[in-house]
Amino acid sequence: MPDELSITMLPAKEGDCLVVSYGDDANRKYILIDGGRAWTYRNALKKYLAVSDIRELELVVITHVDRDHIDGMLALLEDPEFDLPVKNVWFNTYDHLNNVAIVAVEEDDDEEFGARMGEDLSMLLLGKGWPWNEHFDGFAVELNEDSSRNNIELGDVRLRLLSPDRKKLEKLVPTWEKECKKAGLKAGYGIEEYVFEDDDDESFGGGDLNIDQLAAEEFTEDTSNANGSSIAFILEYKGKKLLLSGDAHSDLLEQELTQLGASAADPLQIDMFKVPHHGSKNNISKSLLELLSCDNYLVSTNGNYFKHPSEVGMARLIKFGSENSTICFNYKTDFNKFWGKNSWKSKYRFDVSYPDDGEDGFKTLTFVVD
Repeated sequence: MPDELSITMLPAKEGDCLVVSYGDDANRKYILIDGGRAWTYRNALKKYLAVSDIRELELVVITHVDRDHIDGMLALLEDPEFDLPVKNVWFNTYDHLNNVAIVAVEEDDDEEFGARMGEDLSMLLLGKGWPWNEHFDGFAVELNEDSSRNNIELGDVRLRLLSPDRKKLEKLVPTWEKECKKAGLKAGYGIEEYVFEDDDDESFGGGDLNIDQLAAEEFTEDTSNANGSSIAFILEYKGKKLLLSGDAHSDLLEQELTQLGASAADPLQIDMFKVPHHGSKNNISKSLLELLSCDNYLVSTNGNYFKHPSEVGMARLIKFGSENSTICFNYKTDFNKFWGKNSWKSKYRFDVSYPDDGEDGFKTLTFVVD
């Protein structure tokens, strides 16, 4: 196999579970980003890791605490059969929101640490002994005022952090504490699914949608504090670039891309953009899309709960995204199957790609490195 960079969306239902691989056959390395639902680990990710002969993970990123990103990671950590070495973990828990570092502790301090942290995933990570936010000295994965420190070298891969910042993290504290209090738990314990009104009022089925009219709808920023805390970054390998956004807010992504020199007149060239929040209209803005010159847009969702991707979000992507790009879905559903209309593809100069027959939930993009 030649030297390649690839990204695979796994069947995470309404969530994200992504595997990035890079290198040639003799030196192939892997990064896991989010775990989808618990179902995802038991029925897809566990088998995928075995069949792909993945024996070590360079990095595991848990972007934020929404259930459709974290459930599968909990299932992985609780599985006694999972024994792959993990070299680095990025995950922000309750103490990180409060600007407290988490570092290795002595064995007889575990009980006190667990009571203070009080959170399942944190305890499981501690038990594994994997290096946790080590690139950030045990503190939160967050943007630094010194922009040079937002570049992380991981062997042949360079990661440029785009989200979150300290303000976004601190906004999550009262939400986290409120959810814990409702459950009768110490703050830092409950990892709950944050449910926000999003696109429930949107119809589906295509019909006589007017893309220009939908795309012109006034943009309203996502107000979910959990989504705002999402870890987002650009992954670069030998000139190929992937933008992995979790459910991040568009305002912060725009701010950081602008700092990198991107503008509507001179957009940043990237090979792939995993669009934030599964194509929600509250996370895809015209101004964000115009900062990027992108060949491939990835949309990870089966439409559960919020009927993602939203019609408005997709219309903006088609209208304001890069010409001659491809929108890649990992499911073909009632909420996205009509976007492949030939008249739209011809008028707006884009293409659509769905999973192969029998591969619903799986979608891989591969880039050969020159």
